[in-house]
Amino acid sequence: MKVMRTLAIGVLILAAAMPAAAQPDRLYDKDVKALIEQSKSTFDRFWDALDGRLKNTTFKGPSGEWVVKKIGEDYKTAIDLAKSRFTDTSSASTEVGAFLKDAVLMQNYVSQQGAGMKGASEWQAHANVLGKLAAEYGATFPPAAGQAFRRYSDREVVAATAAIEQSSKQLASALESTLKKDKATPEAARKAMVADVKQVGAAAKMLGSAVKDGKPASAHMTTLVDQVKKVQGAIGASSAAGALAGQLGSLNAPLATIGTAFHQK
Repeated sequence: MKVMRTLAIGVLILAAAMPAAAQPDRLYDKDVKALIEQSKSTFDRFWDALDGRLKNTTFKGPSGEWVVKKIGEDYKTAIDLAKSRFTDTSSASTEVGAFLKDAVLMQNYVSQQGAGMKGASEWQAHANVLGKLAAEYGATFPPAAGQAFRRYSDREVVAATAAIEQSSKQLASALESTLKKDKATPEAARKAMVADVKQVGAAAKMLGSAVKDGKPASAHMTTLVDQVKKVQGAIGASSAAGALAGQLGSLNAPLATIGTAFHQK
């Protein structure tokens, strides 16, 4: 029963986090990769606009002193590393998080110089890109202290939908078998509950297909979460509750992955 309560809480949070009409579309891998590339190009424009004499000065920050030129060089290297580590199987969360944190040092430097500094406008354009990129990793720019950066790749999201689809098949079979032994459950009610479980698999498949095709998928995600919520409530109130706690629990991890991927808090 503890597992079922945990699932119920998780699904309710996912379902209530944001109205369907207000949900932002998740950016696909190609779009996030483009943001990383844009981070590099907008920083290059800032660096070119920055007064050459300032690059050789020393920046005194709250935690030490740095030569501005060295800050810029290290930052470019960090962006390049993130770009190289971003693949179909990895969103380079660690590397992207690292250069977003590194950017805070230059952000502090620009703020210290003031809005009249040559290159200030170019930095703001760069910072706007960093804000969009951070959002895709469940973070903000500038990042809060201790903030984690995590993004699931398209392939990981598709794998999560496949896991739910497979688990729903097992759950449907187990539910039918269990309810057949309960003579108090009408046949029509049993068939309806089993059909609802199968709909979880169908919703997961549709979400996976949308992600594979690079199409808007937030509505499919909402449909899946709502269907899991419906099934969890129905099974939780039935005589099969105790026997199927494990099968219901198997939906937890992949559903959490999908929720994180679609920015659900």
